[in-house]
Amino acid sequence: MIEINLFNIIGVAVIGVMIAFWYAPIQKSKRYLIDLLPNYLSSLTGKVLNCSKCSSFILGLVLFIDIPAAALSALLGFTIQFLITYIEAWYESGGN
Repeated sequence: MIEINLFNIIGVAVIGVMIAFWYAPIQKSKRYLIDLLPNYLSSLTGKVLNCSKCSSFILGLVLFIDIPAAALSALLGFTIQFLITYIEAWYESGGN
């Protein structure tokens, strides 16, 4: 268990977003591990590991052992994913 403070909650949210979709080097390995699981577990695990809110919440729950801190991590994970997606779309459109 790690200390519950704003810095750690933001860090857990960022790591959850990186696991879900942002950090490209682990995506192939993550997909391979999900495909090794049986079909019923593969579907559930794939949804959890590919959703920034879910991965931030689960990671926060495991690291903090506190539901409100995990929920805040999930909210921040969702916000971070939204900002990344918005900035990438803005950048690809030429900044207009």
